Amino acid sequence: MKAARAYPITEHTTDLRVEWIEDPTPGAGEVLVQVTAAGVTRWDHHAATGAGPAPLTLGAEGSGIVVADPAGHWAPGTRVMFFAGSAGTMAEFAVVPEQNLAEVPVNVADEVAATVPVAYLTAVLALRLGRFCPGKRVFAPAVGGGVGNATVQLARALGASAVAGGTGSTAKAEAVRAAPWAYGIEVVDLERDRLPEGLGDGFAAGIDVAVDGVGGGVTGQIAAALATGGRIVLVGETGGAAAQVPVGDVVRRHASLHGFSLPDATVAQSRRAWETITGLLAAGRIHPVIDSIYPVEAAAEALRHLIEDRPIGKVVIIGMSHAW
Repeated sequence: MKAARAYPITEHTTDLRVEWIEDPTPGAGEVLVQVTAAGVTRWDHHAATGAGPAPLTLGAEGSGIVVADPAGHWAPGTRVMFFAGSAGTMAEFAVVPEQNLAEVPVNVADEVAATVPVAYLTAVLALRLGRFCPGKRVFAPAVGGGVGNATVQLARALGASAVAGGTGSTAKAEAVRAAPWAYGIEVVDLERDRLPEGLGDGFAAGIDVAVDGVGGGVTGQIAAALATGGRIVLVGETGGAAAQVPVGDVVRRHASLHGFSLPDATVAQSRRAWETITGLLAAGRIHPVIDSIYPVEAAAEALRHLIEDRPIGKVVIIGMSHAW
């Protein structure tokens, strides 16, 4: 089959080629899927710049059609979206753990479905770890990115009393505020304003749940804005691996910080999260945002665009089955 393969050169540069490799074979508990679209994530950049063995087929998420399920749980021809971990979805075919697939609602296009798994599974499970329930006040930095965007949309759909997202620039804040999907979501320009001062009246009592994929100095600001009993769920560190947290505020407010990584989710947790996500997608209550779509031949440019340009919305790869 054809696949986008990374040959790391240095920490910052990658030779990415579309080439022939062996077709994968599903093992116990795995499903063979023909990939129609693949989401591009920061995991791909991490892997492409030397985190794994070379060469490595990129892609941690995608959408496609079931080809074979040795266990018989998934019928051939079923449209699915999936989190594949390190299986590699920028290829004609991928093998995916059975519990990591979900059927795509009929009203959702393949390109949209491919952007859902990593961001929305992470966001749902992080909100649950943060003890989210209707009426809570939710904040996520990097609202233009995958997890941040998924968090604010899910929180709004699930009944939060106030929802806010942060951006790293004034230009991005203005663009998000103008986007139809951002209705009812407060946008904080973290280039100009700090937390908690930048939050509106809906957060007068503080943030109940923050899903933080940024880290660095933003984590300290979020900690200073927490409500009594508030929780920060750390899911990434794109803004820095170290943070200065106001410990006194955390102690006085009985607040807490928790770490979460999607590969550590249990089968039961993943299945429950998928039920929530597919239900909201089918009802049109969440709207995954796509920034751009690239053919697989341009996978290197797609990855560069995600990391360097920091777009609003997800980047998608298509055309695996007719790349040559």
